[in-house]
Amino acid sequence: MRIRIAAAVVSIALCLTQSPAGLSAQGAAGATQPLVGTWQLTGLEQAMPGQALARVANPVGILIHAANGYVIEILTQAARPATLNAAEQFTTYHGSWGRFTADGKGSNVTYQISGDLDPGRTGQRVAHSFERKGSELVLTELGPDGRPIRRKTWQRIPELEGLPEYQDAVVGFWQWTSAGMYNAAGVNVRPAYRDESVIVYTPTGHMAVVYLPPPGRKPFAAATPTVEEARNAWQASVSYFGTYLVQPKSRQVFHYQLAAANPTAVGGSFMRNFEIKGSEVTLLFPPSMLDGAQVRNTLTLKRLSGLRDMWPEFRR
Repeated sequence: MRIRIAAAVVSIALCLTQSPAGLSAQGAAGATQPLVGTWQLTGLEQAMPGQALARVANPVGILIHAANGYVIEILTQAARPATLNAAEQFTTYHGSWGRFTADGKGSNVTYQISGDLDPGRTGQRVAHSFERKGSELVLTELGPDGRPIRRKTWQRIPELEGLPEYQDAVVGFWQWTSAGMYNAAGVNVRPAYRDESVIVYTPTGHMAVVYLPPPGRKPFAAATPTVEEARNAWQASVSYFGTYLVQPKSRQVFHYQLAAANPTAVGGSFMRNFEIKGSEVTLLFPPSMLDGAQVRNTLTLKRLSGLRDMWPEFRR
């Protein structure tokens, strides 16, 4: 049974784009508390129209909730072949982010999507029931008739017992604000633009990225995109999750990809230099050449969540 990530499974992920006034610090510490953390997918059940839930083979994914209401989810299949065309890649990989709110009873959660690889998903709200038992979280989406159409089981990943102090400032949700190719004089000679996009670093040593193309993408004509539609929707997008390592003296961060939208990228790694100033982080790619001059691809992001949001119980 193939995961129909883009059209059928996407709903659980994610979240709200604007900061809702109703999400107070008290609410974050209360109703949302059972959801806060970094979660690894251990099971996925999905129902075809008119049928009961059935297990999907080999799903992998990550779900990250912050106490101040931000969330990201990436969901895919293990060992996706490199021969998949654009439409097949799209239907076996989902990535989105946004915000979430939970009711005071601790049994229902609503996700509003801020950014999604599927252009038709942005702005949608999706409600789920949830059940937390120890380190296990079960999220269930109901169809219009009230019957379950999707159930995901997540296992909470424990935070690092010896989280280095130099890693504190890196942990959190970071939203993309600007990027481009900068020359030696500090001039952005080729600006880049993206729709609502984020990168997330967790206190468990994991990270996730959903970088979207520029605004203006059109929704698909049907639930499943054509090869051309999928190619256009994903052009210039970047999405993956994995682990990361911070080198404080050299101000470098290394990303190790456990899953990626591009199947050929799985298992890869790369380095970025970083600079954090207040609520802003700059990621600098290794130098490259553009029109005969040396440039550096540079990304600037603003902080949405910090260490205390990602790990409310943390005490140093």
